[in-house]
Amino acid sequence: MPFLFAEFAMLDNKLPLYVYCVGSHEQKHLLRPDGYPAHQLFLSRRGKGIFRIQGSPDMVMTPGTMLILPAGVHHEYFPDQSEDAWELGFVAFSGSIASSILEHLGNQNPTLLKQNQFQAYWNKLESLWQLINLNSESGYWEASRKMYDFLLSVIEGQSGQEIKQRMKPIGHSNAALQEAIKLIHDHYNERLHLSNLARAVGYSVQHFHRLFVSIYGISPMLYIQQIRMRRSVQLFEENPSITVEKVAQQLGMETSYFIRIFKRTYGKTPKQFMKYE
Repeated sequence: MPFLFAEFAMLDNKLPLYVYCVGSHEQKHLLRPDGYPAHQLFLSRRGKGIFRIQGSPDMVMTPGTMLILPAGVHHEYFPDQSEDAWELGFVAFSGSIASSILEHLGNQNPTLLKQNQFQAYWNKLESLWQLINLNSESGYWEASRKMYDFLLSVIEGQSGQEIKQRMKPIGHSNAALQEAIKLIHDHYNERLHLSNLARAVGYSVQHFHRLFVSIYGISPMLYIQQIRMRRSVQLFEENPSITVEKVAQQLGMETSYFIRIFKRTYGKTPKQFMKYE
């Protein structure tokens, strides 16, 4: 799968999620001091390579591993010369919803996949390459759908590995986070700052954020955002004549910000949502 740059996908900014580039080859040394302009997902199929990310220890990718790398992160990667040639598959993705999806994809460390899982991911990579290779508008729309399916599969795979930890948090951590969840549900329509939530349950901001993500799989602020979006839908359904401004006010959000987050969440503006409901 030679490198393909998906030029057509970015025309007119039509797609909320699109493939930026895709391919696979025997990887050579590559240095990107300014990072890459799109988020990247790597699959190591053969050989061994080293990823060096600014501020982190070197990370080794062996056959059957996956790595997710956000856009704009200083990095370099190169093959381990003691091994066979390093075959690395990759797909870069971007779009208005790409960063939101990235928040659900866990930490950026190499993940060892089961053999059947790796092969399924590799098949999805090849399918994306074939669609981008068509260089047609219909191909890019289908590639967008398949990219979303690919990322959902990754999230689902990670969720399966972490479900027990999420379902059974232990001890004081569980009690503290349950208190935080109660505070969020009671005060979601107020200005909730991460520092205030952390202080309320007796944690530092960094420890609270890390613990919350490890147990619930998303950040505290994204959790609050989801609560607000679900409540907005309830308000529209309960009172079809309610204005967008009134809903935003009841959620404690600026109107323009509310409209932007609503569209990012549901793919429609609030007025479009009300029209088709």
